[in-house]
Amino acid sequence: MKPLRVGVMGMGAFGESHIRAYRSLPNVELAAVSSRSSDRAATIANQYDIPVSYGDHAELIADASIQAVSIATAEFEHRVLAIDALAAGKHVLVEKPIATTLADADAIVAAAQSARGILMPGHILRFDPKYAQLREAAIVGRLGRIVSLHARRNRPKSLITGYDRVHPALITAIHDIDIMLWIKGIPVQSVYAIDRIAGRDEGAHGLWGMLEFTDGTVGSIETSWLMPASTGITTDDAFHVTGLDGAARIQMDSPALRLWTTNHSDAPDVSYEPLLHGTVSGALRDELSHFVHCATTGTASSVITPEDGVNALVVVLALIESAQRREPVTPGPWRAESDQGRELKA
Repeated sequence: MKPLRVGVMGMGAFGESHIRAYRSLPNVELAAVSSRSSDRAATIANQYDIPVSYGDHAELIADASIQAVSIATAEFEHRVLAIDALAAGKHVLVEKPIATTLADADAIVAAAQSARGILMPGHILRFDPKYAQLREAAIVGRLGRIVSLHARRNRPKSLITGYDRVHPALITAIHDIDIMLWIKGIPVQSVYAIDRIAGRDEGAHGLWGMLEFTDGTVGSIETSWLMPASTGITTDDAFHVTGLDGAARIQMDSPALRLWTTNHSDAPDVSYEPLLHGTVSGALRDELSHFVHCATTGTASSVITPEDGVNALVVVLALIESAQRREPVTPGPWRAESDQGRELKA
């Protein structure tokens, strides 16, 4: 089998993460990268021995030799790039959030309906064994009827300036909303949220919300970008599920691995893209491996659908609206799985 020729769009930190993960996969040829900065694209291409770089994402999409793309650009660019890549016959993985508006998200999904390639939203926690095993325990009934879900996802204040273009809920809380929806598999009928602004010239620094599912299950969500750098903790995460017959908990409020030297301390990543015997491993690699498998076998993902990406966005946007209006909000319509199919169209 010939290797799948992949291009990565967006040369920020996560675009580089995609590059490193793809380089670790068999049967993948990382053929091109693109950035809005031609210098940045060329620098990254040279650093990772990638043969082609483009200073315009449209040029990568127009490259007929590229079979699949990762879209890891700014969120507001997702609609145009995903639709154009699908129209060009490419397989598309678009990082979360799938878009920043429901109109854009629905347009991307609609484009996938008539496309030859597959569309897969990038929700990495579905490929984290901790969350996948928790979900499995819940859906097979080990916890009994689910009564409540709670999630916390806090980050350092540096994210406020790094991601000031979008609300924190679209960057961090959406991870946990997606897992809640993955566990429950039913719509949220009502949300209420409060957010806070970090400073006069800064965006929101956090959101705290409540969700009610259509069966009465309650969800609570917390995300803030205010952790002091002095803590040395880059992730303060938790996910709790309580049922009538049991409970489950993921707790990540301190690093699993901490290294100290005379003048420095470090907490290496051991979950999402850690090095294992010199090779990238972890949830991101597993996610991209799954995407490559879907693209090369002509099957849509059995782990996540395009509609899943939209449904997470539906709830997050409702939470943001509730925080702005200071009152409960009913989320937009639930998107049922489409007929994109399990095999590529001829």
